[in-house]
Amino acid sequence: MILLTLIKKEIIQFFRNKTDVIVMLIFPVILIFVMGKSLNGLMSMDKNIFCGKTIYYNIEQGGGENNNVQVFYDFITEFQKNSDIKFVQSKDTEKAKLLVNKDEAICFINIRGDDIDYFRNENKESTESKVFRNLYEQYMKKYTFLRSISKTNPTDVQKILSAKNNTKIKYEGISYDEVNSFTYYTFVELTLIILYISTITSISMYKERFLHTMTRLKVSNIKKINIIISKIALGVVIGFMQILIIYICSTKLFDVDWGENLIYILMVLLSFIIFSSVLGIFMSMVFSDQKTAYTFSNMLIIVMGFLGGSYVPLCLVKSARVTSFICQLIPNYWVNVALLGLNYNIQTPYYITAISISLGGSILMIVLGNIISKLKEGGSFD
Repeated sequence: MILLTLIKKEIIQFFRNKTDVIVMLIFPVILIFVMGKSLNGLMSMDKNIFCGKTIYYNIEQGGGENNNVQVFYDFITEFQKNSDIKFVQSKDTEKAKLLVNKDEAICFINIRGDDIDYFRNENKESTESKVFRNLYEQYMKKYTFLRSISKTNPTDVQKILSAKNNTKIKYEGISYDEVNSFTYYTFVELTLIILYISTITSISMYKERFLHTMTRLKVSNIKKINIIISKIALGVVIGFMQILIIYICSTKLFDVDWGENLIYILMVLLSFIIFSSVLGIFMSMVFSDQKTAYTFSNMLIIVMGFLGGSYVPLCLVKSARVTSFICQLIPNYWVNVALLGLNYNIQTPYYITAISISLGGSILMIVLGNIISKLKEGGSFD
């Protein structure tokens, strides 16, 4: 009964602040419209981006004896099945590099025995080159993996190869259907705005300090866990209101189909809402000053939003080696990948990964936050 009273108090206080209501519930729809409209051309590039483009390559003398050459030819064959792109062999290395620098070719690939040189525009790498390079690197990694397996378990290679045709260059199983920009940004901007729930729960914790209600609550023998749960419940209520509003607007205004896995999508979103709510509570436990916590939270949300694909498509985030590694360390990357996979009915375990990381991160933050708050002077919220 006390817990329900606390939750009711949190919800009433939230709706008293009209600015928070507008930002958390109305702004996401505007954000999806703006991002979806402005980046529509970039998101519809999956099968047209390489149309009429050229890639130059060269195989140096003696290189044909190396396995890399056969793998490269296999890659060309498979890639041309799914795109209208020309692969041109050229022994004039300097001319090929000049054409790449003039943006008249995507890249130049030179195979020298065991070495593969990938030359891209020296001034500014094009989107086509980033996407192609990412696909090529993934393809080569797969064959490197196959070669290592063949040395230890040769019988397993045939099993992997027999399953290869279902996973090669099909863009995570989406096949030829374009990733509509409004569909993409419906999910990634939803996760971005869910991250901002952390600022609401954080401010709510600091308000308790400012109004000294936390002290009165503890004098009333209300357990600390009840206070934390009430803040998380506030975040869950706000999150589900965001989901409901965006679901209605995206389906009615932007013609977005949420797919057949709606229950799994809601499970992934719920776990991420809990993560975001706990993130705000964690910030209030770590930082004594509200302004410092607010500044740090906003910086963190911007970085997480970028790495999670909320500002640019995930394929561009993955195209750089550094960001490709870092993005896998943040929950909203896995949440976005899981949501898009579920939306397109792709059979992957990403949704389990996303839920595990979100809930695991929440538990870790509560434990660490509790330890930090006890180590701080006074060992309490006040």
